[in-house]
Amino acid sequence: MENKIKDQQNKKKKSDFIDIERLIPRLLNAWPLYIVSILIAFSIAYYLNNWKLNKIYSANTTFKIKDNSSSNNSSLASNSINFIWGGNANKIDGLSYTLTSRIHNEKVIKKSESYIYYFEQGRLKKSNIYKLDAPFHVHIDTLYNQVSNVEIKIKPKDNNSFYFEVENKNGTLYQFTKDSILRATEINLPKVGYYNRWLVGSNYKLLIKKSNIPFSGNDFSFKLVSIQEATSRAIQNFSVTNPSKISSIINVSKNAESLNEAVDLLNTSIKVLIDSELSEKNLSAFQTRKYLQDRITVVKHKLDSATDNLQNLQKEKGVYNFDTKKTDLLASLTDLDKERILVEEKINALHRLMPKKSSSVDNLIALNIAGLEVSYFMSNVDQIDIFENQRTQMLKVYKPDSDEIKDIEQQIAKRRNNIATVVNAHLQKLNTDLSMINSKLSQAEFKARDLPYEEIEFVEANRGFELNSELYSTLINQLNTTDLSLASIVSDITIIDPAKNQNQGAIYPNPKRNYLIALGIGFLIPLVYVVIKELLDFKVRVLKDITSRTDIPIIGLVGPLAGNSPLIVINNPKSSVSESFRSIRSNLKYLYKNPSLSANNKTILVTSFIGGEGKTFNAMNIASSIGSMDNKSVLIGLDLRKPKIFDDFNITNKIGVTDYVAGELELDKITQRTILPNLDVITAGPIPPNPSELILSKRMDQLFEELKEKYEYIIIDSPPIGLVTDSYDLMRFADCTLYVTRYNYSEKNFINAVSNKYEEGEVSNIGIVFNDFQIKTGYGYGYGYGYGYGYGYGYGYGYFSEDEGFDNSSYGKLKRLFGRIKDKFF
Repeated sequence: MENKIKDQQNKKKKSDFIDIERLIPRLLNAWPLYIVSILIAFSIAYYLNNWKLNKIYSANTTFKIKDNSSSNNSSLASNSINFIWGGNANKIDGLSYTLTSRIHNEKVIKKSESYIYYFEQGRLKKSNIYKLDAPFHVHIDTLYNQVSNVEIKIKPKDNNSFYFEVENKNGTLYQFTKDSILRATEINLPKVGYYNRWLVGSNYKLLIKKSNIPFSGNDFSFKLVSIQEATSRAIQNFSVTNPSKISSIINVSKNAESLNEAVDLLNTSIKVLIDSELSEKNLSAFQTRKYLQDRITVVKHKLDSATDNLQNLQKEKGVYNFDTKKTDLLASLTDLDKERILVEEKINALHRLMPKKSSSVDNLIALNIAGLEVSYFMSNVDQIDIFENQRTQMLKVYKPDSDEIKDIEQQIAKRRNNIATVVNAHLQKLNTDLSMINSKLSQAEFKARDLPYEEIEFVEANRGFELNSELYSTLINQLNTTDLSLASIVSDITIIDPAKNQNQGAIYPNPKRNYLIALGIGFLIPLVYVVIKELLDFKVRVLKDITSRTDIPIIGLVGPLAGNSPLIVINNPKSSVSESFRSIRSNLKYLYKNPSLSANNKTILVTSFIGGEGKTFNAMNIASSIGSMDNKSVLIGLDLRKPKIFDDFNITNKIGVTDYVAGELELDKITQRTILPNLDVITAGPIPPNPSELILSKRMDQLFEELKEKYEYIIIDSPPIGLVTDSYDLMRFADCTLYVTRYNYSEKNFINAVSNKYEEGEVSNIGIVFNDFQIKTGYGYGYGYGYGYGYGYGYGYGYFSEDEGFDNSSYGKLKRLFGRIKDKFF
């Protein structure tokens, strides 16, 4: 017994979860909902792909950066992009920063005239287009104050002219040269304009040229915006990558709403990048050239002075040359002076180094003049950049005083010390060389003191001339070398594959992905809908809703009344519903108590959990089915609170059970005849104030004793067991109990309540009648219980009376299909 109770409890627990066997047919039966949902989802995806979402196009270009960081040439030609932009170590980061910088993109905007926005008004929305997509090009005089943020529509008139249309004339007066808004203003344009003619007004000056693209049926317009706004738009969606293992190959991509815009801005950006790089490289060369020219001017002035002094002495003294000994002395003094000047120049150059700006132009000039190798200097600069970037990233994780940060800072300090060590060592060597030269020069000058005063004066004049002449020649040679280097400077950027419009498709939105998402959502919404509907469906709909909750047997299935009289067994005996009651009549023999309460009588109690489930309907027709045989039967209405059975039999309820129990009338006085000779009816009678006491009275026991002596079958229409306990009190008279549950009306927990009574032994010999049962596709299967009488009209094809008007044509089938869809979803 305990095992049986546990098994029943486990069955109830399982029944609380969603029934997969019931859910799957419902999911399959929801195919119209799937079709509608998918069509709607696809329509939304189509709308998003073609109208709502702006299409985004991508263009890319590939270029190569010349790597001169390993060159040993210390000339100005070695001033590569690696030196100007901080070395080759962080090339991608440096380029990415440059290409997305505001200064760089301002140059791009001005060069491409992208501060003019173009629009195309389609059937559903207005789209941003680029100047290369428009049927006209607008040019403005940037030196002239212009009205900005006013959308101006251009409509063609003929081949030479067009119409202006302005919906909102209010805008702002913008000064392009200073990128500033001056004040609010409005624009007043003429109605007609002409191509290729400057249009000048108080706050505008523009020129409109006709492009090769013809006007379509759509409207086109343009608007001037500030450099700042246009730059913000241009900066977006730039990407710099290294597509191969070769670090010098760089790929740059740009996304925009117009493919022509992406291509044009990308190519213009690279051109501006090349121009900027050449400007920076040429700046170094020009600075060196200027430095040499300034030095030449000074030396030339000294040389002219020395020349005049020497010539004056020669004329005055008449001395034009020396003997061999004096000539050697003069040559020695001159050579030493040249060496001294050269060393001093190098020392001065090293003193001009700027350690905090390792890649500055001044440093490059100083390094070349000092005779140091740029490659060694830059190799350490590269390593400093690497470690400084590592420190920046690590500071996001480690504290400034952590060992890891300290180690990085030691590496940076080491590289800085390497630079300082080399510079200091070279400076120390130059100072030593200068001391030695000065010593030799002192010795030579000491020898010259033995000469007569006139000769000493002549030697000094000749010495100054030779020194300045040689220095002048050296500077001229250096200037020629610089000019040659300047002429040979080319960009370190070589474009491999420029951006090009090849009618590439949009990268966003992705139609295939959106349609797949729409397909998934189209399936998901009906699925969720059906699952939620199933989870929230507490009504009894299929046989498994009963069998999964109780072991009480199902004694029969009764189909819907479908507009027939409640006394269907009497009024329409050939109907499928009447046949279902005959089936129940046959199955009753399996429920009777054994032994029965009376040898010659069977008492059947019909009840339900609440009103409206059809207990009275079932009681009347079961009684009618039994009474239609040769068995003397009586239907007694014991729902004293709410009597019903009298109307359908066309009898009165003025007298009944309450009169008998009260002792006012006897049995034969309360018994009423029906059209069936073997069926009598006893109504409940007037509603008493104490129905429960009457049912428990001795007169009620006496009533059933008399009825069992007189009738073979007694059918009791009892009150609902979920509302009052009267039915449980009446079960003492019954040989079996029929519990009626109704399709899509009764709740599942009603079954649990009756099942608990059954398991606890309070109720026995009970069977379930499934009233108003319908097989609707998607609610499971009506398997294993009879023939399913009374449901699914049209399957008998003439066997039952309902099939007489059955339409088996295509129209009938289509009508039934839409009827099932309507019943399920609406």
